[in-house]
Amino acid sequence: MGSKNLKAFAVYSEGSLPELADKEAFEAAVRDALDELLNEPFVKDEMIPYGTPSFFDAMNSLGLVPAYNWQRTTTDFDSTLGYKNYHEKLEVSVDRCYNCPIGCGRYTRIPEGKYAGLEGGGPEYETLAAFGQKLGLRDLYAVTAAGHIANKYGLDTIGTGQIIATAMEWYEKGLIDQEFTDGLDLTWGNAEAIITLVERIGKREGKFATLLGEGSLRAAETVGGDAVKYVMHVKGMEMAADGVRASKSEALSHMVSPRGADHLRPYGPTIDCFAYQNDEFGVLETKDPFKEEDKAWVKPFEELSMATNLLGTCLFASITLAIRGRTWARLLSAATGLKYEYQDLFKAAERVLNIERLFNMREGFSRKDDYLPERFSTEPAPDGPGKGQVVQQDVLLDEIYAVKGWSSDGIPTVEKLAELGLEEYIPLVLTHTGEKTA
Repeated sequence: MGSKNLKAFAVYSEGSLPELADKEAFEAAVRDALDELLNEPFVKDEMIPYGTPSFFDAMNSLGLVPAYNWQRTTTDFDSTLGYKNYHEKLEVSVDRCYNCPIGCGRYTRIPEGKYAGLEGGGPEYETLAAFGQKLGLRDLYAVTAAGHIANKYGLDTIGTGQIIATAMEWYEKGLIDQEFTDGLDLTWGNAEAIITLVERIGKREGKFATLLGEGSLRAAETVGGDAVKYVMHVKGMEMAADGVRASKSEALSHMVSPRGADHLRPYGPTIDCFAYQNDEFGVLETKDPFKEEDKAWVKPFEELSMATNLLGTCLFASITLAIRGRTWARLLSAATGLKYEYQDLFKAAERVLNIERLFNMREGFSRKDDYLPERFSTEPAPDGPGKGQVVQQDVLLDEIYAVKGWSSDGIPTVEKLAELGLEEYIPLVLTHTGEKTA
């Protein structure tokens, strides 16, 4: 959309909105969905009272919050960036989407110190990690200020924090110096330099900040040398703050996501780190987070996440597996008058995922683009629950491709497309693979 200078879609209706096909059934399904959601332990005990900042402590204890540009997997930063200190030190109010029963967002104001008076949405979990632990910055007020400034300029806090983390490692490794950074001392945890750089990136102010504004992969090409080695990305998209060495399912989510490093399609640690089970995925026992094999369940979890997107509902209801696929199917059936089972939702999601894969294939992406940075396969985690772990990426890809019905190159097979009713795309696959039409 950005490349087309397209800011938004506006949709207008000339008539009345469509009515529910079965209002009574819909309201019953809503009650059941709310019951599932509000009685899920993490939602009830963590997300509702503390919002997404509650993730920081839980994930850090499992080695899932990257530190110092992914060189480490855990720290003691939750003592200052965790949800308890967050709610004690900041002026906090709940920031919720319309009519949301959870209210996972937070609106904050910095009450004192150098950044007193700055206020706005967040920082949410990802911002705490991106501007905090990834950068070696434990000052809650400085992290919050960086988040508010990024929001003011319309910057993605995940990407901005990761770009700065990469630059800090370049600085640490001697690939850039203060002359290159326009005078900024990018040592880990330098709050003043971090906040200044966020501001400069937002304004496109100075050669260095403008370069980082192009993204870390493009910036690495200009820096040269080994710079690309420290770029934490998949398909050019910066990685969020969700560890991959201590959760091999999360590694897989990042790898095969069509839009690049994606920590939410699905959020695998729910099952292999937090030990959730789900009969719709065939997960009836605890899964090993450090094991590359036995990841077939990632496919239906990915489909549930996509189905949530297709329904236009909040992904957090599916991340915690609170609202089940069968409940979403009941809601859709009652709303439309069409009969859906959860398997139908998963199948619709699978069609979309395959079309996305074909789009990327047409644009030149292939198996070679489904890999994490070299660090995760060659540098064992130095600390945390996943200490000593690396990611055997080919093992993960071979299994998920087979489960998805794709070739060893990651291309949807003719048989899979026929199964999904996507026969119109078969000529594209045959042309791409050099096969002849039957």
